[in-house]
Amino acid sequence: MTEVLFVAYFLVLIASLLIKTPIIKGPWLFLMRAFFPNWKFFHAVGYVPHLYARSAVMQSSSELHWSDWVLIYPRRKRSLIHLIHNPDTNLGLGQQNLVDHFWADLYDLPEGNDPRQLVTYQMVSRLVSLVLRERDFNFTHSQFELRMALDDRTQTIDSYVMMTSPVIASLSSSPDSARETATWANAGGTTQANTTAKNGDESC
Repeated sequence: MTEVLFVAYFLVLIASLLIKTPIIKGPWLFLMRAFFPNWKFFHAVGYVPHLYARSAVMQSSSELHWSDWVLIYPRRKRSLIHLIHNPDTNLGLGQQNLVDHFWADLYDLPEGNDPRQLVTYQMVSRLVSLVLRERDFNFTHSQFELRMALDDRTQTIDSYVMMTSPVIASLSSSPDSARETATWANAGGTTQANTTAKNGDESC
């Protein structure tokens, strides 16, 4: 019986490689992708996506005072109790899985397309807002970057920015619109476009 299941397993794998299935593009179905791993296999360890964000407070002089860039998914501290109960790390793994899906969507995005139309972009933007709100409840603007980093066991060896979002005005900030510049890179190269960000436009 075990041999039959073993052979059936490899037959399913071969069929999945040979049979092409349609790509699911429904926005509501995309919301569930964060619950499933983004399976990609590589012949060697390479660059992996890291999500960074920063927040700003509008000064009386109408200037923005920015914080430092913060890694959204830092490594969690390990403990023996985590072998039994570890909700914080499970949440972090789900968030990083969302970042992996976001990177895959950006990589497949045709050159010249606006990444803000992606469901994963909107979900990442929401995640950034929640994390920054925990750090500074009074921030008025935010921004995030997707960086591709090459890490070893102790430090980052090399990194480059794949996408930088426009400056996002939080719901509590001034309702005046602001013209921002967003840059992102995809498989076809680097694209630069002007976008008009209004209050709440970049949140979901």
